[in-house]
Amino acid sequence: MNNPRNSEYVRRPDARGHLKVMELLRAWDPVGVLDDRDWPRDEYDMYSAPIVRMLDDGVSEDDLYDHLKRIVTERMEIPCDEVKTRRTARELMEFWKESKAER
Repeated sequence: MNNPRNSEYVRRPDARGHLKVMELLRAWDPVGVLDDRDWPRDEYDMYSAPIVRMLDDGVSEDDLYDHLKRIVTERMEIPCDEVKTRRTARELMEFWKESKAER
């Protein structure tokens, strides 16, 4: 199996934002599975591309929070840790704002 860190995509400068969003979603870990060494690291990756599009389109922090909360309550069907989810929305917004300033 190839190491994904050796992927050409990972080395592309324009991939940085997407990869950081994936990292922040993994830190969010609303299901609490990523502490398990045997659990796949890509649990939340499917949510990253739509979130990148939302950020790129200028989503508000409140709308991003609502989107994350819907992921938890409607897709995952578990209770939402609103404090952690709000913090994740804020971190995503702050990162995106900083990354746009660097461009």
